Amino acid sequence: MDEVKFLRDQIKTTFQGKSWHGPNLEKTLEGIDYKQAMERKIGERHTIWEITDHMTFWMEAVWRSVENHAALNPEKKNDWPEMGATEVEWKESVGRLEASMNLTLDTLADWTEEDLQETVPGTKYTFYQMLHGVIHHNLYHAGQINILKNKV
Repeated sequence: MDEVKFLRDQIKTTFQGKSWHGPNLEKTLEGIDYKQAMERKIGERHTIWEITDHMTFWMEAVWRSVENHAALNPEKKNDWPEMGATEVEWKESVGRLEASMNLTLDTLADWTEEDLQETVPGTKYTFYQMLHGVIHHNLYHAGQINILKNKV
């Protein structure tokens, strides 16, 4: 399997595939309503909703970087955006996460292994390393969401 196909598979698996490590993000977010997504279950720690929007923020940043072979230069003030307050807004947040994954997958469909080895402009790491990083980032936060989801 070539590396582009492997990375696309890993990104997709983190969201909706059959993963060996536990539930994917789609399964993790399933059944969570906006009230549960807003709950601060561990003091002032982040909510499920905030974590979901944070993952979207980084997936969109990675997608823009991949789409344009450009620097990963998001506006960090939006790294932890303010969460909404309704069921509709919660569904939109989850939909936006899925859309950012799909945009990244669609863009990578045209990539080659040579593209992966390019250094991300303004950094010391390659697109290959950045894409592995976002996969790890998503899995890390999926674990957090699972803990919060199941904490009574």
